[in-house]
Amino acid sequence: MKNIQYILIILSLLIISCNQEKPKTDITENSISILIDDRVELLRVAYFLSLEDSIDVNLRPCKTGFYKTNFEPYKKYTSHPLVQKIGNGDEWNADLPSIALCLDENLKPNDNLNTKELSEQFGWYGKNIDSLSKLLIDFKKTIAFKNDYNVNFKPFTDSIKSNRITEKLNKFYRTKKKTSLKILFDPLNRITNKAITFTNNPENERLFLITYLCDEPNDSIKVLKLKWNDDYRRIVIHENSHIYTDKLFSKYYDKELDSLVKQDKFKEKYKDIDEIIVGGITAKILELNYGQKVGEDEINHQPKNSRIVYEHLDKYVNNNKMEFEQIYKEIIEQLKKKYQ
Repeated sequence: MKNIQYILIILSLLIISCNQEKPKTDITENSISILIDDRVELLRVAYFLSLEDSIDVNLRPCKTGFYKTNFEPYKKYTSHPLVQKIGNGDEWNADLPSIALCLDENLKPNDNLNTKELSEQFGWYGKNIDSLSKLLIDFKKTIAFKNDYNVNFKPFTDSIKSNRITEKLNKFYRTKKKTSLKILFDPLNRITNKAITFTNNPENERLFLITYLCDEPNDSIKVLKLKWNDDYRRIVIHENSHIYTDKLFSKYYDKELDSLVKQDKFKEKYKDIDEIIVGGITAKILELNYGQKVGEDEINHQPKNSRIVYEHLDKYVNNNKMEFEQIYKEIIEQLKKKYQ
């Protein structure tokens, strides 16, 4: 009898436990990860072994403990064929090392690569991914590549969360969206921030590469500290905004606008409409959250036609019943007029 009573008590407790309301989670909470990718850093080493001495001093890697440990020991390998290929080629750009993400952990090409997109972005390297793979495998073996990163990312990710970036974006776009930011920190890169669009990322996820910016004169070895600042704030808002606009760009960037921007009279002009639009949007978000001076400073650093976007967004901001898709469609029409 006692056993039966005991079992009934246990069952009652289990039922109560199951029926208790579970803690609610914020569906708009941002998922953030940040890491250093070995593949990218390996190719970045070859990249700067080839080019460091020939580029502007303001674009050379920041001299940090990371630089001393993960770059300087390899300076004797400038004669390696991969280093020579980069130096002698006429098809290179600052985000070249990101193509290494097309390779697996053994530096072999991944399956189902979009060779057309890779060729457009990376020239010879995208067209000859198998050859790049072989060069990179040999380079890694030759220099006995190893990593000693030991970077504390927590203060940086905590800053993104404490700045409520996702909350600010959801408020601007008038939606509730849970996004995923995957950040690749590239400590030897002081040139470019780059979205990675060729790796088939899931919906609502943005993968992008960020630079390391020197806070002080780059004349001696210093400690590497990834600290949140106005530049990184702008970058994160810009890249995250693509999550909200990508579908709209695919929907409204039509053949008419494409043919307009490809006219000969614009061939010397910057004409990445997606970036032009997001540049204007980023400036407006910065203005609304951090003041008009911040917004103006941002738009002054964007392509000229981003100002069309920036100014037209006032109509959206002043009408709290307007959906963002409507203003995006109008912006496309405004840009069509500009490119006629």
